[in-house]
Amino acid sequence: MFNFKGIHHVAISVPSLAAAKVFYVEKLGLELADEDYVPASDTGDKVTQLENAECHLMMVKAGNIFLEIFEFHNPTPNQQQDRPLSDHGYTHFAFEVEDIQISYDLLAKAGVLWHHRPIESIEGYWMAYGRDPFGNVIEIQKLGSGRSYSFDQLS
Repeated sequence: MFNFKGIHHVAISVPSLAAAKVFYVEKLGLELADEDYVPASDTGDKVTQLENAECHLMMVKAGNIFLEIFEFHNPTPNQQQDRPLSDHGYTHFAFEVEDIQISYDLLAKAGVLWHHRPIESIEGYWMAYGRDPFGNVIEIQKLGSGRSYSFDQLS
């Protein structure tokens, strides 16, 4: 049986790691855990299924998970600022917050372009979707305890 311990990180790609550090670390307050440069290599190409893949990356602590952020220098990435959520692949990641309205307002000031104002989608579950300054979709949620998927259900 698979020895599953939990989700360690979610990874996103951005056009500027420096701008991502300003947004995620300075404005959102996530904690920088590590930064690295990955030069082109045969191993890197096998892992990424790219040719001459080269990037800088950083890992930030985001509460109970890490967020890994890549800036690829090679190959040249396609810009997808408005990729529909219905496309296959990454759709979004969610932050659990203490106060949905305060978080919504602070993130708007930090550069998040919200799809909508916070809504109570089901009783006790408040949420809002938006896009970070690089077009990646994020969600904030305020979830009442006791739900089958609330933080208090995690070990």
